[in-house]
Amino acid sequence: MKSAVLAGVFFSLLTALLQIPPPASSQGQSPGLNEERIESGQSPSADGGVIPYRIRLLPISSFPDLPPFVAAELARRECMIPQSFEAKQPENVIHGAFHSASSLDWAALCSSHGATTLLVFFSGQSDSPVSLRTQPDAAWLGAEPGSSVFGSSWGISVRSLAELRASPNLRRTTTIDHDAIDDARLERSVVVHYFQTGRWLALNPGDGSD
Repeated sequence: MKSAVLAGVFFSLLTALLQIPPPASSQGQSPGLNEERIESGQSPSADGGVIPYRIRLLPISSFPDLPPFVAAELARRECMIPQSFEAKQPENVIHGAFHSASSLDWAALCSSHGATTLLVFFSGQSDSPVSLRTQPDAAWLGAEPGSSVFGSSWGISVRSLAELRASPNLRRTTTIDHDAIDDARLERSVVVHYFQTGRWLALNPGDGSD
């Protein structure tokens, strides 16, 4: 009788353990994707040497303002968010009216398996983001003056409608009616991505930042 009681207790405990859901904070990610991580290595330099680099990667949880459906898709893709060597706070996740004047859209740099992709999430299309471009994590490197260790120099930001219209070569363009995305190699170049009539345009803002 005692053996039967013990077996019943064991079975009840095992059933309860199997029904415990995974922690909600994991967002379906692997354990290593839930914590800040440093990607390090060496990249060839122009003079034939090597450049040591350390790229800081933040988990999706560092961006609590992300809509749940966008965060879920980033988690499904096993994304971490690369930070530039200039970063003082979490960056490279932005939102603005990228599709049209009335839309609320998001964009993020997604690092996964050594490559980073610029993803754009149009409102209502969170499960099928646009991949604007992809490159190796260490393709663009930079460092603060005097530093011997380099970090990522890729950064994205919102180019507002007001800023677009203030650019000399866009001042008379009446078709510009919403925001764009600055896709920058810090301190070197900027491409402005603007969505219009179903396609992305690369604009030159004519402000000396390209």
